[in-house]
Amino acid sequence: MQSVDINYLAVLVCGVLSMVTGFLWYGPIFGKAWMQEVGKTEEELRKDFNPGKTYGLAVLGHIIMALVIAYFISLTGAASIVNGIRIALAGWVGLIAAPFFINGLFNDKSIRLFIIDSGYQLVNCVVFGIVLVLW
Repeated sequence: MQSVDINYLAVLVCGVLSMVTGFLWYGPIFGKAWMQEVGKTEEELRKDFNPGKTYGLAVLGHIIMALVIAYFISLTGAASIVNGIRIALAGWVGLIAAPFFINGLFNDKSIRLFIIDSGYQLVNCVVFGIVLVLW
């Protein structure tokens, strides 16, 4: 089996970058639209909200995503930004967008919510692909 080289510092940086992206994505960019689609107000979202737990687990989830993208990049020997993005896009389409879409169908969620939520993960995947292939 081919050896796998992963830069774990780059993976951790990706986890931190996902929080910056999330702050912007679910704040000034799509915050109001997202709240409308989930049918919640800011007050309702703050009720029973545990930021340490929620953000901590979100960072952990994104670190796992970045780790898998780094694994794919290492396995394929990708060395350019274009190839890092291609790997990230392939992972997003097959492992994120498709399941989000299927879950949305069965949970009667809007296509707008699918675009907002999966779009956030698309941006993360592309950023991760670039960071991981360059680092």
